[in-house]
Amino acid sequence: MAEEPSTASPMAELLQSLQHIASLISEAAADEAKAAATAGAQLTPDFLAGPLAELAERAAGMTERITGPLHKLLEEQQRLADLMADWSEQHRRMSEQIAAWAEEHRRMTEQMQRLVKPLLEQTETMAKTSRVFVEELRR
Repeated sequence: MAEEPSTASPMAELLQSLQHIASLISEAAADEAKAAATAGAQLTPDFLAGPLAELAERAAGMTERITGPLHKLLEEQQRLADLMADWSEQHRRMSEQIAAWAEEHRRMTEQMQRLVKPLLEQTETMAKTSRVFVEELRR
């Protein structure tokens, strides 16, 4: 089976490639940072270990307090995007349904006009003839 051509734009592909490279660099840096933190902790004198651990823990807590709301914001943005996509799809389907109803209504209206218009013309002709008859009777 033949592969489908990519629908992503060259700019999107470039950005995805850059994001992938940045992710690899970030992973490597995180691994190195963990190794450095482990080595540094093992070399830290005992009298500094406690205060330094407390300082590092507070710094990590601050980071979590900052990143936590950002994660929540990103999740809410994704949820909003999903809701908007769902609403858009429902709106598209509803528009198609209304267009189908409008076309059916137009056909029915044309059919009614073809059926009713001759009857109205005949009725008007009969009414005119009746008026002439009445006028002649009243003379």
